Amino acid sequence: MVQRILVPVNFSTASARALAVTRDYHPNATIRLLYVVNPSDIASAAANPAINATHARDEREKAEHVAHQKLEGWQRDGEELAVEVGSAAEKISEHADRWGADLIAMGTRSRTGLQQFLHGSATEWLVRHARQPILVVHDVELAEDQAKHLPPMG
Repeated sequence: MVQRILVPVNFSTASARALAVTRDYHPNATIRLLYVVNPSDIASAAANPAINATHARDEREKAEHVAHQKLEGWQRDGEELAVEVGSAAEKISEHADRWGADLIAMGTRSRTGLQQFLHGSATEWLVRHARQPILVVHDVELAEDQAKHLPPMG
């Protein structure tokens, strides 16, 4: 029985749809929304050579706080929130293991050819390496009853 579902989100329509499907198919499960902050986003904010280590830490805390606030906009009663910093695929896998997730549910956009080669896919990596089953929801229109579970976009 699926009791703990990790739903990594990047605030895209694909991740919104994955969350909606998860809510629809598993209404009694504990759902945890996870956002992974890309370290390069923090590094670019702290790239000024005049910035010291304390400021770099402040930039990380600021990025984590902003991500947490955005997650709160998608959260429903009883759902948990988490923020990690690092490589998306690795952090999702590590977090799922630590938290004891029974399932990872995530959205994906179809990429082909050069785009896939250059950017890779956290979803593809997780399908190959995660210890949990992966529910992959493509960025497609949802049935009317599932759409009511969509988080607010925008």
